[in-house]
Amino acid sequence: MSLTKTKEVSPKPARLARSRIAVDIGSTVVKIARIGESGGIESQQQFPRDFEAGIARQVESLLELFGVPPESQDIVVCSSANGGLRIGIVCLSKHYSGAALRNQVLLAGANPVFVHDLDEEGGSLTRVDMLLVGGGIDSADAAPLERRLRRFQPARYRFGTLAYAGNSHLAGLFVELFSGAAVIPNPLAETLAGRRLSVFEAVRRAYLDDLVYKEGVSELRSNLSKGIRPTPEIVSQGFQRALAKSSGIEIFGACVVLDIGGATTDLHYTVEIVRDDSEQRPSAGASVARFVFTDLGIVASRDSLMLELRSHPRLYEFLKSVLDDGVREIYQSMREGDYDASPLLLSYGCLFIALERFAHGRGPGLPTADLTRIAQIILTGGASQTMAEKIVGRVFELFRAENSGVPVILIDRRYQMWVDGITWSGHASI
Repeated sequence: MSLTKTKEVSPKPARLARSRIAVDIGSTVVKIARIGESGGIESQQQFPRDFEAGIARQVESLLELFGVPPESQDIVVCSSANGGLRIGIVCLSKHYSGAALRNQVLLAGANPVFVHDLDEEGGSLTRVDMLLVGGGIDSADAAPLERRLRRFQPARYRFGTLAYAGNSHLAGLFVELFSGAAVIPNPLAETLAGRRLSVFEAVRRAYLDDLVYKEGVSELRSNLSKGIRPTPEIVSQGFQRALAKSSGIEIFGACVVLDIGGATTDLHYTVEIVRDDSEQRPSAGASVARFVFTDLGIVASRDSLMLELRSHPRLYEFLKSVLDDGVREIYQSMREGDYDASPLLLSYGCLFIALERFAHGRGPGLPTADLTRIAQIILTGGASQTMAEKIVGRVFELFRAENSGVPVILIDRRYQMWVDGITWSGHASI
C-alpha cells in the first residue's frame, strides 16, 4: 500500500498553548496532525505502522519528532487499529428496538453483524465479540416476554460477551438464566425516548477495552490512552459537524461519506437518501446514519473483496470505468483468480461494491437507497487518498439513472472530516 504524505513539513516545536496535536492509530498507518487555535490543520503527516516497535513506542517517538512532549495534555487520540468491535443484536421486540440498538452500536464505532428476533431458531455461526439482547420499554407487565426469554438459547450463537439491554424488570431473570451476563440500562426506559445513550456508552467502552488489549494501546501513557476514541465515531462527529455548518467542509443536499480503510469501509449518509419503500429504516428522528462493510478493505479484508469482485456480474463494466487500458486481460486474469490487484484498484472496488449494496439494501440492517437523490459524495480514509475524482464519477455512472443529476465529488485529502470530528465539542445524535 502506497503512503502519501499530505504535506511535507519539518517538525518544529509545538506551541501547545495555541494548538493541539491529533493522533489517529490505524491498521496500517499512524497519522499525526497539528491543529491550530481556529481548528484548521497547520500540518499533518502519516507514517507506516511499525509493528516491531509497537504502538506506544512508535506514537511517543513520533510526538517527540514533532517537538511535542508525550505527557502533554494537548494531545487527542483515536484509533481503528483492530477494525472495530463486532456486535450481534437479538431483539426482544421487533422494528423500532432493533433500529435503535443498531444505531447506538454504529455511533459508538462498533460493527453490528446481524439483527435477529428473539425467537429466531437458526441463530448464527458468525462469531461476534458481543451478543446484545435488548428492546422493549420498562413495562412491569412482562409475562409474555418472560416466557419468550426463558426459551432463548444463547448457545445458538458464537460470542465473547453476553449483554442485556432490555426491559429492566427482566434484567434479574436474564442474569439468573445466563450467569456472567452484563446488564446495560434499557435505552428505551419507560418511553421510546429514554436513556438514549446507554448502549452507545457501554459499547464504546467495550470497543476501547477490545482495542486496548488486542492492539497494545494499554502501553500508551495514561494521558494518551484514557481519552482515546474510536475513529468511526470521530468521522461520524465530523460529518455531523459539517452538516451543522461548523466545518471547513461544505455539505449541500443529500450526502454520502465513504471512509475507505484497510479493514472496513464505513458508509455515513443523510437519511433522505433512503428509498420511501425501503424495508429497513434508520432509527426514528435520525438525520444521519452509518453502516459498516466489514468485508470491504484494501488490506485486512483484501481477500473477501477480491472474491466478490472476481465473481461480480458487472466486473467488466467496473474495470472499464477505472482502467485506461488492458481491461480485457485484467478481466480474464481476475476471473481466473490470478490477478494481484493494486491498492488503488481495490479502493475503487470498495467504492463500487459499497454503492451497489446500498442501492439494493444488501446488508444486515442496511436500508435501500435511491442513489439518484445523492447531491454529494465525500471520500475519506487512508485508502481514498490516491483516488481521482474523475474516476470516482465514472464508477458512480454505473448506478446513475438516465437524466438524473451528477453528484459533486470531494476527496478529503487533508482528513478535514477527521480533524473536525476529533476537535468538536458537540455530541453524537441518535
